[in-house]
Amino acid sequence: MRVLAIATTVDKPEAYIFAGLARAGATVSIIATPIPEHRELLTAHGVEIIDYSFSNRFDIKGVRLIKRIVRERNIDVVYALSNRGLSCSILGLVNQRVPLVAYRGTVGHLSWFDPTSWISYLNPKVKKIMCVSQAVQKYILDLGISSEKAVHVYKGHDIAWYQAAPPPRSSLGIPSDAFVVGCTAVMRPVKGVDVVLEAVTSLLKELPKLHLLLVGSIKDPVIDTLIKAFPDPSRLHLTGYRTDATRLARLSNVVVMASKTREGFPKSIIEAMSQGVPAIVTEVGGMPELVGRGSAGIMIPPSDPQALADAIRELYNNPSRTQTLGSLGQQRIKDVFNINTTIKKTHEILSELTVPCS
Repeated sequence: MRVLAIATTVDKPEAYIFAGLARAGATVSIIATPIPEHRELLTAHGVEIIDYSFSNRFDIKGVRLIKRIVRERNIDVVYALSNRGLSCSILGLVNQRVPLVAYRGTVGHLSWFDPTSWISYLNPKVKKIMCVSQAVQKYILDLGISSEKAVHVYKGHDIAWYQAAPPPRSSLGIPSDAFVVGCTAVMRPVKGVDVVLEAVTSLLKELPKLHLLLVGSIKDPVIDTLIKAFPDPSRLHLTGYRTDATRLARLSNVVVMASKTREGFPKSIIEAMSQGVPAIVTEVGGMPELVGRGSAGIMIPPSDPQALADAIRELYNNPSRTQTLGSLGQQRIKDVFNINTTIKKTHEILSELTVPCS
């Protein structure tokens, strides 16, 4: 099986998926610009890297590149993991019998009345849509796509990836005995960081060791306003964008993702759970699946600062409950969101569609 993958930067799970496909006997080429730290893994497994970044959905140079690689490498199946790459793949495979598989990571923004949807996931050229969660799969099915076409494959991880020691709390001005609520995200309105700030603010007098750690860039003016009004700045810790955000997870006693809508599987929550840090998430998108619908984390309604405050208080006052949820969350990543399972399922789906190139 000769696979052409169309991606963007290629994150760690994707790098392991491509390497795993190669280990399973596939010949894998990728058009992408991988994160430098993953290049060695890919090349060690014989994955061909064609450096290219698609500028838009109608990148003519990219379309021609796809067409050429499909022809020259005698590609059997194309797997597009980005929106731009998907649209360019559809155009590049015109008059080709090569099947196209798409990856979908979020709910929303598709419609039969939207022309852009016709040059992406709703295009008849797409033979399979690999959905990152059951929630995304349900969204696709609700659009009228068949269950044979829309399948869900969790994007797997390995808890061994996340064992690097974190920096000391003191490096961020956090007391060693603080109870830290962490939130890592690009802070747009949809992420609900305003709800996190409101919930923590309401608890400051009641819970004297409570601190809030916000990691990531701020893209919401409301957040800026709430930060300036935070009653005790010494208990609010802002890092901005960090390349080592994964390592910061263990500085927190609990991590929160209070997304209001359209959330898939937030990487920061998976990374924290992989390190044994319990999670509080809203009942949005794929997040209930991530925490086992409450068996391996805490679920709360979206846009409900009181519910979030209650969940934080529960863990603050119950260290054993915090530890138990952390262990259960880590085990859930190990058992359910396992990278080896993802590789196996991906290989099966691509193999089913493989046809000889004419």
